[in-house]
This record gives sequence, C-alpha cells and structure tokens, in this order.
Amino acid sequence: DAWQYIKKQTLDRVAGHGSSISQDDRLLEDDDRKSSLTINQRHALIVRREEKMVLRSWCSVVLRMVAFLDQLPDAEIIATIKLPAEEVVENDEPRQRPRYWEKLLQQPDTVEAECAKLS
Repeated sequence: DAWQYIKKQTLDRVAGHGSSISQDDRLLEDDDRKSSLTINQRHALIVRREEKMVLRSWCSVVLRMVAFLDQLPDAEIIATIKLPAEEVVENDEPRQRPRYWEKLLQQPDTVEAECAKLS
C-alpha cells in the first residue's frame, strides 16, 4: 500500500507540470539565439527542467516497483538477501536487505506512458 500511495503522489506531481522537458529545451535554445530571458528567468527554467528530468526518472522507478510488487506473493516481497562480506557497499548500506531493492537500482530503457508527459 505504501508504494501505491507513492505512485499516486508521484503521478499527481507529474500531472501538475504544465510544460514538458522538450518545451523547456526549445525555450532555452530560443534564448541562446535571442537572449530574451533574464539570468534569473533562465536559471529558473533550467532548474524546472532538471526537476522534471529527475521526476520522470523517479516516476519510472515507482511504476516499475508497483508493477513488480503486484506480481509477487507477499512472502517473496519481504524476503531478504544478505550481501557477501567481500562486496563493497556505499553509504553504510545494509548488507541484509529486501530482495525488491534490486529493482530500484535498474535503469529503464523506456519511459512509462504515465511519466512521458514530462518528456
């Protein structure tokens, strides 16, 4: 249920954006030619574009996780794995972790339809 809530909140956030990354790219290219934006406007546009890129990536992670977790029986979802002592972990990550965490690290080849609005 937690991932369903995260999915709802993420899709609400995606729906709240009125323009796409490609529209922002066009505005930046236009500004490169015409210098029509102030420095602050250009910076705000770049920041908004970066936020959309991160949100699009996160949206894909969320949708893949929900689909993945919906396919597994509860026992497999909560099953844990233990990383070998010789495997290097970063940022004090736990060696004992839920199996589904592996899915979080995979990068999708495509953007899910619900997330594509940002593209």
